[in-house]
Amino acid sequence: MKRVCQASDDRITSLLADVIHHILAFLPIKDAAKASTLSRKWRHHWRSIPRLVFDHGFARNLEEDVVESSSMNNRIMLNICTALLVHDGPITKFELSIPGLCACREIDHIILHLSSNGVQDFTLMFYCRYIGTAGYHMHTSLFSALHLKSLTLRSCAFTPPTWFTGFNMLTNLQLINVILPSDFFKEFLPKCPMLESLRAIECSAPAGRLEIVAPFLKYFTFVGSFLDVCFEYAPLLSHVSLDLAESNTPDMVSLFASLLALQQLLVNYDILKFLAQGDRNFPTRLPTPIEGLKVLETISIVFDGLEMERVFVCLIMSSPNLRSLTVQMESGEPSDLPANDEVSSIRRLLEAEDSPGCLKHLREFRIDDTCGCQAELDLVRFVLATAPILQSIHITAYYKLDTKKVMKLMKEVMHYKRVSKEAELIFNWNDDED
Repeated sequence: MKRVCQASDDRITSLLADVIHHILAFLPIKDAAKASTLSRKWRHHWRSIPRLVFDHGFARNLEEDVVESSSMNNRIMLNICTALLVHDGPITKFELSIPGLCACREIDHIILHLSSNGVQDFTLMFYCRYIGTAGYHMHTSLFSALHLKSLTLRSCAFTPPTWFTGFNMLTNLQLINVILPSDFFKEFLPKCPMLESLRAIECSAPAGRLEIVAPFLKYFTFVGSFLDVCFEYAPLLSHVSLDLAESNTPDMVSLFASLLALQQLLVNYDILKFLAQGDRNFPTRLPTPIEGLKVLETISIVFDGLEMERVFVCLIMSSPNLRSLTVQMESGEPSDLPANDEVSSIRRLLEAEDSPGCLKHLREFRIDDTCGCQAELDLVRFVLATAPILQSIHITAYYKLDTKKVMKLMKEVMHYKRVSKEAELIFNWNDDED
């Protein structure tokens, strides 16, 4: 017997408004408007989608044959303003990230409209070719958006006005190539008391002090230049990534003494170099171990002096609960593998320590872009000999190494003693830059 479909069987029509909005939010706004033809009940739902995203896909889908960038810019802004004009209901998320988009007064009006209508997640991204250039100067009305929980900016000038009292609900802040005032971190962060995640990538500011005061901050990433780094008060900070081009970072003991909740750390060569210069009499272990550190990654590392190698060894020896260790080398021209009887200074430092048990929790070790110098080989030898529950060791050879040298490197490492019977050696080699 055939089943006769009744009106009550129309599942699409009977969906709740919140469910319809959730579905439409995953579609480009143009497709969401077309979806109104699916059901009479859906006809006007696209006008009340709480999340509006205008990105490259939105611009690509515009039916136009204009080739001039100014005309294209005008057409894009006309469509966005029309969508906002007919929109009915709250806008909780708004994203404008279209490559080639130029600053205009309409963007000021959009921000003014959003800030007075409870926007919670705001993204504005311009795509300037050079670091330190701003595609747009942030309109002051944004600083009255008191319901903001997430803010992402790229290639903007961001200067809080004197009347700004703070974003009391902001939990996520991402700044990419943003021009900031010199006292931004010191003055702005305390006005965002609920901030949990902060990423600042290649931001420009007059040289000054990178001072972090954020009681709920858990994730912090910084790439760029700053003269001084200080975690003044961040008791919950657990994930830190620092890739600094220059810094007068304080001594190693002071830096890590303030990171009581640290679990994951990424540092580059320059951080270790300045730490080495800051205190030439630092111990090979910190007075207070970094007990919570589980993941350590060092990038662009060069073992080019005793001070640098002592800082590196100190960091490892002071982290008794490491689970994962990654060392990315900054390799120059490859050299012949050293003779077995040569001993590097890093090996002497490691063997001079009371090292048994220092890597007892290590499960994964990676060394990337190695050219097989003695210091690198001695580090691999030490890890294999002292990590009892090591599960994998990944070795990626520098791309300029020829096949003969790679095979020699593999043969050398294969003969090292392994204290862990489960340790799997995985070799990778790319013979070109790609």
